[in-house]
Order: sequence, then C-alpha cells, then structure tokens
Amino acid sequence: MNDYIDMKKLWYDSELAQLKIVCSTEVITASAQIYVTDALIDDLIHQLKQFLNGQVQESYWANEEKGDSSTVCVSLRFQHKDKLGHVSIEVYMELDDGGAYSRHNCCFYLNTEIGLLTKFCEKLPHLKEKVSGIEVVLNEDALL
Repeated sequence: MNDYIDMKKLWYDSELAQLKIVCSTEVITASAQIYVTDALIDDLIHQLKQFLNGQVQESYWANEEKGDSSTVCVSLRFQHKDKLGHVSIEVYMELDDGGAYSRHNCCFYLNTEIGLLTKFCEKLPHLKEKVSGIEVVLNEDALL
C-alpha cells in the first residue's frame, strides 16, 4: 500500500500553526498549507479515537469551512471499507493556486488499515509541540 498522509508543521505562534499536508495515492498527490489550533488537532484525535474504538462507523474532520469565505480547507472522512480492518479516507483539499476555492479543489479516496491509522493517531499530539519541523505521517513506509 503506497497511500500516505504527511503533515508537517511549518511555523507556529501562540494561537495558530501552519501545516503542510500532502496526501498521496496511486492516482493523485495533492498538497495544501492549512492553519490549525491545538483544539483542532485535539478534535482530529478525538474523531479518530471514536472511529478506531468503534463508537462511530464514520468520522469527519475539517480545519475550516469549505468555500471561498475562509482560508484553505482540508477535510478527512474516515470510513470502514470492510470487516478486515481496511479503511477509506475521503480527502477533500482546496487548492491555493490563485483560483476560487469553490472551483479549485480535489476530492479522492486514500486507503489505509486500522493499525496504521492507530499509529498515526498516537503521533498526532506531537503537532501541538511548540517547535517547527515536526512531521507526522500515516504509512511512513510509503515515503521510503
């Protein structure tokens, strides 16, 4: 499986952090730079834990509202693909390429497994550390 998500902290201040998110599958690689707070990272962890613990069948996280009236939006929708532990992540990214976000965006499925998603979730709190350059990757083997 070559699909991956790579989140890298570019900079931070007391309120916000800027992350570069790269999501890649066999057919597409897309990246976006988004702004998050510690509360948004905590929400992603919470959404993932609920999904991984079986409390919900589907989970959704976004850093921002979709559309032209906000900064770049990235959303992740986690869904069970089968009963064998395979997971589909629907990735939505607005592209900051000079066009309107409502017209310049992409949406695709990224595939992973429960075990890899669990490891990813365990690493997410590192993004709240007050240092730049921290990187959290889903399926690190895909980057080798």
